[in-house]
Amino acid sequence: MVLIPAGSFEMGDSFGEGDPDERPVHKVFVSAFYMDKYEVTKALWDEVANWAAVHGYDIGPSSGSGNGANHPVTDVSWYEAVKWANARSEREGLTPCYYTSSSQSTVYRTGGVDVPIECVKWSGCGCRLPTEAEWEKAARGGLSGQRYPWGNDIDCARANYYPCVGNTTPVGSYPPNGYGLYDMAGNVWEWVWDWHDSGYYSRSPEADPRGPASGSFRVLRGGSWFIIASYCQVATRGGGAPGRACMGFRAVRPAGQ
Repeated sequence: MVLIPAGSFEMGDSFGEGDPDERPVHKVFVSAFYMDKYEVTKALWDEVANWAAVHGYDIGPSSGSGNGANHPVTDVSWYEAVKWANARSEREGLTPCYYTSSSQSTVYRTGGVDVPIECVKWSGCGCRLPTEAEWEKAARGGLSGQRYPWGNDIDCARANYYPCVGNTTPVGSYPPNGYGLYDMAGNVWEWVWDWHDSGYYSRSPEADPRGPASGSFRVLRGGSWFIIASYCQVATRGGGAPGRACMGFRAVRPAGQ
């Protein structure tokens, strides 16, 4: 993981080129956190999922797909990504972040639970999905008002999007952004924590927003190998049903943990 420093940034589509749900552009402060340098690979998925399968979780290696050990894991639902994050925490001796009730007494390990905000241990815990604001701040790599993690232009030497390759590529195949993060544009869509709400930006808190309280779709970020370049912009917001097994992800941890 790499440290993403605390600070404010302008979140959203400053060019007016994307969908209306990417506006208005608004200033957000995000506390410091650590983020996986790479998208979770199939090898790492299998390593944690093997442990999870014999420690009370209903996920295993076959819950995710991949084109090779060093390619990003794919075909993972939001529920599976969250349970995997808990398993990774427990396996590393860290406190899990996700629970089945607001008392935070029962670790979320099985089933499809739409974990409410109050069922998350936001500090003092191990691995979790990034919030949408955390993801976008990290993807921008310290730049301001740019379309992509490195600047305003994109080509097949910088990212894996349609029609460059036609499938996933090994993580780290392209140059990193300013924070040392790889594949923040293209390769696979990444699940983040938040519910999707097209009007949320107009009422988002100014500091560490965690998204709406409920919804039908969880947010996806970053674009993919099968999506055209414009959908790989750092402000682009996608959405997917949390039970839909189709995406990849990367994890974060609170700073100081």
